[in-house]
Amino acid sequence: MKNEIPFFFRNGTYRLFGILHKPEMQPRGIAYVLCYPFAEERLWAQRVFVDFARELARRGDPVLRFDFKGNGDSEGNFEDGDVETFLSDIGCAMRTLKDKVPGVNSVGLIGLRLGATLAALAADQNDGSRLILWDPIIDGNQYMQEILRSNLMTQTAIFKEIQRDRRRLVQDLTEGKTVNADGYEISWKLYEGISDIRLNERTIRHGNRCLIVQIDNRGGPIREKILDLGRKIANSSVVNVREEPFWREIMTYNGKAENLCRTTLEWMDSCDG
Repeated sequence: MKNEIPFFFRNGTYRLFGILHKPEMQPRGIAYVLCYPFAEERLWAQRVFVDFARELARRGDPVLRFDFKGNGDSEGNFEDGDVETFLSDIGCAMRTLKDKVPGVNSVGLIGLRLGATLAALAADQNDGSRLILWDPIIDGNQYMQEILRSNLMTQTAIFKEIQRDRRRLVQDLTEGKTVNADGYEISWKLYEGISDIRLNERTIRHGNRCLIVQIDNRGGPIREKILDLGRKIANSSVVNVREEPFWREIMTYNGKAENLCRTTLEWMDSCDG
């Protein structure tokens, strides 16, 4: 599409790949950086991110989708990434978006899963606008245990047994080796950095409005950890959206995530109104 511009932009010694979605009309003053989820979840979330970026551009809001260092088409190896690098990448993407699009006064952040967690942490470091967190990871250690579980499942599928349990995998990491999870090489620095995150224990100084979305395909009550995060971040709205977990490999094709996108757009409209 003519208003979708792929390009590379530099963050220090490496280049990041991004796609700028430019509106056909004059921008309304606010733009958004989209922060992808982690590893394999990024692959499955791609369709929803593209569709939502296009919808925002149709409304007059410029959007930058980008790949973190070592992810997608950005330079570097996956195992070389770490939390501080990813936060630096988000800050660089925010500055790049403002530089690329005249008339943009503020940049908001939208993230999914670990991308939402990183967006929240980046909002504490950068002068951003709205913050939208789609099903953020609250407990980094619990999340990384899920990542290791995928390695155990792969071992079971290939060898019919677990040859290296979690303890051995973590030992490998501390010895400087990498651990493969769904085809992605995890380093100790990356594992440790994500594992140390307890989002509810962080002080997030975000002065603008924030939307926190729990995504649940059963329509259950909002988890206490999500509610607690809403209490930690000022000016937050916490909602539950019934939606399939489109960041996973599921049987049902989900290229739109219509409930999630509609709820997010309605919240944006309430901010504008």
